[in-house]
Amino acid sequence: MEISRNIEIVDKYPALYLKDIDTLVVSDMHLGLEGIAAEQGIYIPKIQFEKELNALKNIMQKVSAENIVICGDIKHEFSETSYHEFREVSDIFTFLKEKFKRVILIKGNHDNFIIYVTRRHGVELYEDLLIDRYYFLHGHKIPEDFHKKIEEAEYIIMGHEHPAIALFDDVGIKEKVKVFLYGYCEALKKKIIVLPAFSVLAQGSEINVIPKEELLSPILKMCDIDKFKVISADELVLDFGFIENLRLMNSRI
Repeated sequence: MEISRNIEIVDKYPALYLKDIDTLVVSDMHLGLEGIAAEQGIYIPKIQFEKELNALKNIMQKVSAENIVICGDIKHEFSETSYHEFREVSDIFTFLKEKFKRVILIKGNHDNFIIYVTRRHGVELYEDLLIDRYYFLHGHKIPEDFHKKIEEAEYIIMGHEHPAIALFDDVGIKEKVKVFLYGYCEALKKKIIVLPAFSVLAQGSEINVIPKEELLSPILKMCDIDKFKVISADELVLDFGFIENLRLMNSRI
């Protein structure tokens, strides 16, 4: 499904393809999550790495991109990279470097000490990055000189929020669906696209339920996200319309 000209969602996956710069974009892989959870006494089957790798392979069968940008949080642990993360991140980087001309990681708030792994694999690492008309960042903070940096951009593309929507049936049973957010931010005079988490385990923020002040990203707090459109990234790619309409639907249940 096309979000706009030259920007499309890759089938049912939480990934964007930017045709005009031949670049695939994903965010929030949170590799090593199961290992970190086990260290805290929470035992989760180790399924995430294989599922994410298979998803990447399927995506690459559908689009043949020259470059890939990961918009932050490739790993899960905040502190120094753990053994679990080191192995999984290294394996992903090895795979990606064989498939793409440029592999770019935008540093997220979970990506502390990631430079030691990116250097080893020749992966480009940035706090934020402008490529042509696209400005990439993770979204957990407002970068230094942010307003100056976005002057030449048409789109801001980010992650961090893990956007999802909560859908309720007539008896109040809730279903959570991962989504892309897309809209125009009047305060920044820019179009914004927020990617859902690529991780199969990371929880999503129910953006049609939580109030604006509880959003994770300070950038989204600057915008009227009720005017943003919602497109699902689960089994079906569906346009759910505007967030304000979804809020209204929930209030009627």
